Amino acid sequence: MPLEATDQQHLERAQGYAALGMFLEANEELEEITPDVRHVPEVLVVRSAIYQGTKRWSAMAVVAAKLVEYDPGEPGWFINLAYATRRAESLETAHAILRRAEKLHGQNAAIQFNLACYEAQLGNIENAKRHLASAIRKDAHCRQLALDDSDLEPLWEHVRSIE
Repeated sequence: MPLEATDQQHLERAQGYAALGMFLEANEELEEITPDVRHVPEVLVVRSAIYQGTKRWSAMAVVAAKLVEYDPGEPGWFINLAYATRRAESLETAHAILRRAEKLHGQNAAIQFNLACYEAQLGNIENAKRHLASAIRKDAHCRQLALDDSDLEPLWEHVRSIE
């Protein structure tokens, strides 16, 4: 359902505020959107960013789950859901979300990278190495990301040895 012009303006202002880290202002703009369309994906994306920025993990997980439901073809929604779930519930539950995402998006570097992070944190180092190698094959930039991600600290020596 496309947004009316006024609602679109509020959404765009909310996006701008969220990008600037002005989450209260972003939320105020979203609250000006017609209630009947506050559930559309474009609005939920900003709502999720607000919840992430304010560390409201349970609320972010609810919104991210709705985005996964709306569009399971978008791997980023699964990553956001796992990220929020890890903080709101548990690493194990978040890991299960990414395993589900892998069935749909196994060739996605970000899914593989995040699985490597979660496997490393769960102590499954060989699985973490396998997922990280897959991510790096798909996107060479993942190698540098791995060296900057504390979740992958158990693999840093391994990553440095990859040429």
